[in-house]
Amino acid sequence: MRTWRVGTVSMGVALIGLGVLLLLSQISDMSLTMILLSWWPLLFIILGGEILFYIYFSRKESSFVKYDFISIIFVGLLGMMGIALLLLTSSGVMEQVTAAVKSEEKTVDLPGFNEKAGKEIQRVVLDPGYYPLTVEGGSNENVSIFGTYDERVMEDSESLLKEAEDYLMVERKGDTLYISLKDLPVQNGLLGGDRMNLEATLIIPADLALEVEGKDTDLTLKPRELVNDWNVDDAGSLTVYLQEKSDITIQAFGVEELEGPKDSWKSVSVKTEDDEDSDVKNGTLKFGKGRHTLTISDSYNVNVRYH
Repeated sequence: MRTWRVGTVSMGVALIGLGVLLLLSQISDMSLTMILLSWWPLLFIILGGEILFYIYFSRKESSFVKYDFISIIFVGLLGMMGIALLLLTSSGVMEQVTAAVKSEEKTVDLPGFNEKAGKEIQRVVLDPGYYPLTVEGGSNENVSIFGTYDERVMEDSESLLKEAEDYLMVERKGDTLYISLKDLPVQNGLLGGDRMNLEATLIIPADLALEVEGKDTDLTLKPRELVNDWNVDDAGSLTVYLQEKSDITIQAFGVEELEGPKDSWKSVSVKTEDDEDSDVKNGTLKFGKGRHTLTISDSYNVNVRYH
């Protein structure tokens, strides 16, 4: 009695076909994923045809049909892989995987901003957003910003930020210049689902008053030769760099940590907040005659340094 082993031919054809496709993907620009997506249904056609073929001829001959389960399982696994690729492609996951593999993380220059404030502007109101920011006093009338940010980009693709308006809002209202840093786009994907990093420096004329409405943001201030008053509210970690000939008084209210030159902070008082198990401090630090004031309130840490 002759024995027919169903599945052996299908596995052999599947191995030959898979090898040919792998070879073609290596010597040409054909995508292996697309080849498998279009080829895997043939596996079931071949296996089904083999079963029907053996059953038909087993009726005419004295033969016994036996199923080669190892071969059938192998063919089934290849088919399941094709189905999985189809599902991943239709759901967009495969596109994200391809983008993640072909992409790279770069540090890119921010589109620059430079604009003359004008004599009608007397103060600047700044919303730094949620990114670390350095604010520096300038010697001319220009307001400018520059810096870098990190993004994950595909080869030959354009940067996400093409102009200053993509991350910066500047409006004039009366004698006030309002500046806000917008939230950067969140890059969705397997490797780029987090908020992008941004480091920027904002330069404003030193003769303008400044009001910073922080959002627990880490800030660095470089007032240089300050000739007006600055106010900072609700900062995270705040570092102030002063010059040796600075003429400034720093007043801190409701700050958890005060740091700086030894014994520089005066009139430090400690107040325990009722709703928190922490002490907040008030203090004053004076350089020169202290004609202009930097007021800091409701911040976590204030560190004064010389540079």
